[in-house]
Amino acid sequence: MKRNPFKLLAVLSALTATFISPAFGGDLANITAPDQGSRTAHIGWWDALAKEKKALYVNVAAAAFISLYGAADWNYGSASFHFTNEGWFEKDTKYGGADKMGHFWSTYTLADTFTGLYNSWGYNKKRAGRYGVFSAWGIQAIMELDDGTSETQGFDWNDMTMNTLGALTSMLLAQYPEIDRKIDVRVEYALNVPVQGIFDDYSNMYYALVVKLDGFDALHDSWLQWLELHAGYCTQGYEAAEVDKERRTYLGISLNFSHLLHQHDYHKTGKVLEYLQVPYTVPKVFRKAS
Repeated sequence: MKRNPFKLLAVLSALTATFISPAFGGDLANITAPDQGSRTAHIGWWDALAKEKKALYVNVAAAAFISLYGAADWNYGSASFHFTNEGWFEKDTKYGGADKMGHFWSTYTLADTFTGLYNSWGYNKKRAGRYGVFSAWGIQAIMELDDGTSETQGFDWNDMTMNTLGALTSMLLAQYPEIDRKIDVRVEYALNVPVQGIFDDYSNMYYALVVKLDGFDALHDSWLQWLELHAGYCTQGYEAAEVDKERRTYLGISLNFSHLLHQHDYHKTGKVLEYLQVPYTVPKVFRKAS
């Protein structure tokens, strides 16, 4: 399904959390609660809230935003609850499976964002990771349940499966830092066809699993530390005005811009680039799916 506000929310939350949260400035394991004695006497109402209330308010606000937007733009409440089956990555599906990759990446990114925020509010690493996953998955579940009341949408178990896999990937990488050092999940937006809407223009989106060679100790002193290997999926021609439809896998190679930024102490910007690929920086070799 098209999810422009949700993808926008995922991107903005990742960017916002990166620049306002100390949890995204380095190793999440080293984040502790703010030193109470260092606070000034005049603090805002948000800073004065207990971490539990912050978590509650943020989750309620995110769920309310999705539901209210859906009522205005996705026809939520226009039908009795029903299910739909959009398929997976078959050629005759509405978006060729690109929307499923969008669900995976968005939930993964939101889960990491919530985890970082919870760390910065004083939750320990284990609890922050667990709560982050539950928050991201729960917001997506609420959206999908709301879809079930829309005459143009419908609750799709395939979407929920991809949401769950995205959330579990976030949990896995949080629990195993050695894997996290080596792997990113990213989306690249490269304008190759006329824009239909930047957050649902699947013909311009490339979803990739990225292997970062700097994550391997044996390559730390080698020039290979600056390289990344990409394995991705994209579609072409699934917009309403287009006729030819293609599903493509690809392999690519690029410079590790995130590593470069971390080396020069731009840790927050470097963290952003673990989720968003710099456009036009990945030479790709494509293979059409049968």
